[in-house]
Amino acid sequence: MRLGHKDVSLATALGREYGVPMRLANLALEEITEALGRGWATGTGSFMLLEEERAGVAIKVPRSAPADLEQDGP
Repeated sequence: MRLGHKDVSLATALGREYGVPMRLANLALEEITEALGRGWATGTGSFMLLEEERAGVAIKVPRSAPADLEQDGP
């Protein structure tokens, strides 16, 4: 997550520098920043946790799913 935050931050900064709209990258940066702010620094499951909270649902991941889909938040 921290590495992704760094990379997306650099990409959005470059977009601003050259006047390139980076709407989706900016949204991704907001999501990553929120997950990091909650202490969810590892794995990709943090994105699912944010969406679960917003939608008021629980996403079930099958045991056969790749390890990077496992939830690692609180």
